[in-house]
Amino acid sequence: MFLCLGRHLLMNTTDLLNQIKKNLQKKKLQIATDMADGRMSDFNSYHKYVGLAQGLEDACGVIDDTLKQINEGDE
Repeated sequence: MFLCLGRHLLMNTTDLLNQIKKNLQKKKLQIATDMADGRMSDFNSYHKYVGLAQGLEDACGVIDDTLKQINEGDE
């Protein structure tokens, strides 16, 4: 299956899921960088972003599971 994103970009489902995962990982890295740089204004902000980072990690795990199911279906 191919998906059209924009006018010219075509990618299959696996490529799309991998791109989404890459974007989620970039967001998680940005959160980690902000935390390491001391950009959290208070404990509530810190707590919020720890939860967000965990949610992003969980989402990447769901994508990995989905990719595994897709690949097993191709065999």
